[in-house]
Amino acid sequence: MNSKSIGLIVSAVIGALVLITGISLIAGYNSLVKLEESINLKMATVDSRLQERKDKIDQLVDVVEGYTTVEQSIYTMITNARTAYAAAKLSGNPDDMAEAEALEVQAVNALLAIAEDNPEIKSSQVYISLMIEISSMESALSTARLRYNESVASYNSSARQFPRVIFVNLFNFETTKTYWKIDDGATEVPDINFGE
Repeated sequence: MNSKSIGLIVSAVIGALVLITGISLIAGYNSLVKLEESINLKMATVDSRLQERKDKIDQLVDVVEGYTTVEQSIYTMITNARTAYAAAKLSGNPDDMAEAEALEVQAVNALLAIAEDNPEIKSSQVYISLMIEISSMESALSTARLRYNESVASYNSSARQFPRVIFVNLFNFETTKTYWKIDDGATEVPDINFGE
């Protein structure tokens, strides 16, 4: 072999290595983007479910208020929960959002206690209908949280695997995403009783 042939072989090998490295970088980057977008989509679903629940709770407050005077402390609890959620949503921190959700659950439990003490409210068709919808929303919210956490688990395990960990550091992706954790008080799902 002459030096020209050796030079061509070396150039071909270097070119192939550059091509393989480039394809690997593109594939690794695109995979991480896809995993991050899956998390964003799941978070948007959780947020949408929380908004639906908030809207139904507003309706429930109106129904209960129509039958009895709702204590100012419950309004304060609901307002505080909404303020905390708005701040958490802006920060995008799932831990803060879970804490705000726990505050809302506590307010709903207090509101339900008032309704339970009033047979006229409990027998209202509007109240019963709202409670059925809220119960259904709690189930959908639980599923949305689960799917969000599954996406986070997929991202976290992928981001820590070799060679993906190189791409995570190279392209400044987060090394781990935060799971949606149920905060203290949020594990107490409102007891929905239709007077049976």
